[in-house]
Amino acid sequence: MLGKASESCDVYSFGILLLELASGKKPIEKLSPTMKRTLTGWALPLVCQNKFSEVADPKLNGKYVEEELKRVLLVALICAQNQPEKRPTMLEVVELLKGDSKEKLANLENNELFNPTKSGSHQEGSSSAEDSTDFISEEKDEEELKEEKADHAHSS
Repeated sequence: MLGKASESCDVYSFGILLLELASGKKPIEKLSPTMKRTLTGWALPLVCQNKFSEVADPKLNGKYVEEELKRVLLVALICAQNQPEKRPTMLEVVELLKGDSKEKLANLENNELFNPTKSGSHQEGSSSAEDSTDFISEEKDEEELKEEKADHAHSS
């Protein structure tokens, strides 16, 4: 947000990249001319409901190891959560992706990000399935709409 690079920003970007790879989707999906949804906003509720196969890239045709997909999605979402101080380090990300420690993976699965009801009430600013930043409204002024129509008319 401050325009400064940090390890936390790198972790976030890596999480988004993992989500793109696993789902085959772009980071922001256009739902309507004025509304967009983030990839995390789409994937997090499905992961919270253990619907990992619904997040998987359809081009995979179900040809993946369910446990590996689950691990990639959990790691991706923990990296891309809104609160930088709760993101893992890249060293921890590598350890989690290797999957050597069943204990660390279990801790990841039990993280409050994936179990919003366990943490009691939703705290303001927390990254949950209902997070308001999951949908991006694009209210365009009349000038922008005129420009878009003009651009569209020239390209047709």
